Amino acid sequence: MSDSVTTAPSTFVRRRALSLGIAAMFLLTWPIDLAHSGQLPLQPPFIVYLFLGWGFVIAAVAMTWLTGGRGAVVTLLKRFLIWRVGWAWYAALLIPPAIMGGAVLANAWYTAQPIDFSTVFAHRIFGASADLPMFIVPFLLVDAISNGEEIGWRGYVLPRLQARHNALVASLLLGVVWALWHFPKFLAPDNTTPFGPFVVKIIAEAVLFTWIYNNTRGSLLLTTLFHAASNTAGVFLPIANTVVGSNVTTLIFQTALDVAAAIVVVAVAGPANLSRTLSRQTQI
Repeated sequence: MSDSVTTAPSTFVRRRALSLGIAAMFLLTWPIDLAHSGQLPLQPPFIVYLFLGWGFVIAAVAMTWLTGGRGAVVTLLKRFLIWRVGWAWYAALLIPPAIMGGAVLANAWYTAQPIDFSTVFAHRIFGASADLPMFIVPFLLVDAISNGEEIGWRGYVLPRLQARHNALVASLLLGVVWALWHFPKFLAPDNTTPFGPFVVKIIAEAVLFTWIYNNTRGSLLLTTLFHAASNTAGVFLPIANTVVGSNVTTLIFQTALDVAAAIVVVAVAGPANLSRTLSRQTQI
């Protein structure tokens, strides 16, 4: 009797590890995001919002321990030490800024407006007179340390999805969840970004992240740096707005470029593993 009582909860958790893990990630992060967006009366200090992604760390580590024990947690954390992956995958970190830069150029051409770097979000962080280039690398490193999303999305969720589906389907499913997680940000009064194109953009980017993850033997270091490169480009490039004061056309161009990049990756690497040389990562 006692054995059945003891094993029942752990069996329940293991069978529903994916859904429970995702629920825990939302539970540990959405309240902070909703508060920051003005949807809750409580306003936490900005430092709490800066480390919002660490809710993913807590959820992923706790759920991994509950479903696989300490050994599984060690295996998960060791993925941050996978760094010998070949120079080409470090060069791939330039893909997000290249896509965003292309979107900015396309928007400037389409709107016939000059690109205005005085509007970049980085000036709101470091000041209007700041010498922004000197802050790029420090910002990237801080973002990589403070943003814990990758241990959740690629470390915990993606391997479980890839154990059930091919790499492309797993990426598309994860992309939907990942996009939905961002929804509280769109409730902020000053956010005029349309949610629809953003969802498409995130789904396409999920394919790129899986491509990086599977081709680097499940390196969370590389996906974290890829994520940080994307966030850094979004802060230092005028991707949020240009002189015309609207980010809608820029977002549409960025979405189109993300989708095009994802299509190329699927065509070249194949939908099964998003890799021609390695199997999709399913170890949890």
